[in-house]
Amino acid sequence: MIDMFFILLPLFGLLIGLLVSMFGGGGGGFFVPVLILIFGVTPQVAIATSLAAVLPTSVVSTFSHFRQGNVDIRTGLILGIGGIVGTLIGASIANIIPPRDLQLILGIFTLIMIIPMLRSLIQRNQKLKDENGDKKEQLTLTGPRKFMASFFGVISGLMAGVFGISGTPPIIAGLYSLGLPAVMVVGTSVFVLIFNSLAGIGGFYLLGRLDPTLIILLGGGSAVGAFIGPLLLKKINPKTFEKIYGPVIVIIMVIFGLGLIFG
Repeated sequence: MIDMFFILLPLFGLLIGLLVSMFGGGGGGFFVPVLILIFGVTPQVAIATSLAAVLPTSVVSTFSHFRQGNVDIRTGLILGIGGIVGTLIGASIANIIPPRDLQLILGIFTLIMIIPMLRSLIQRNQKLKDENGDKKEQLTLTGPRKFMASFFGVISGLMAGVFGISGTPPIIAGLYSLGLPAVMVVGTSVFVLIFNSLAGIGGFYLLGRLDPTLIILLGGGSAVGAFIGPLLLKKINPKTFEKIYGPVIVIIMVIFGLGLIFG
């Protein structure tokens, strides 16, 4: 088992980091099942390790995306602050509401969040004929938009605090619904996840659930993948990526939501 950790765990981290840095997220939704099903780690340690391993992936991916101009800092900060609040709340209520009930609630929320994404997807497809449709722009967040961004951030934090996943679906749904171009949705989403990870690490550290060896092996591999992903993304035509990004993420969210409800 030790040899498997040292040989395979960094490789899985590399593949996960590559995937999430190209489509958004920190990899928590992949880290937990890999640790439990393949490496036999207990669920409690897997959840804590996942949140910790998300940090290097998110930091490296954010840095790489920032260099490409794919991060909206102001919008990301609003979602990130909401994520911290949600993560702390999630850790608190995890011992009050039965896990199965929480899983059902979050599954329903995930499916509901598809609705604004679909609405935005339709509107954005109508604008793809515009020659400036792939232009990267900073959002001007009014009061309602700030509330919307904060809401998605809190929901993301709840998912992180309760299940140890990075909370990517609400972040992507929120950023996409606010109107950010697809490449900026990806870059800004990984920036937001830094806040979720830091809040989760603090909580689980106090509970003594962190395994440094697992974190170094998994997080190190994923950080390398997270650095390579945005470089590959740069080679894809922005309009082509815009066309495929929305449908792919909607499909993933449907699978994720149904999995939470019926899993």
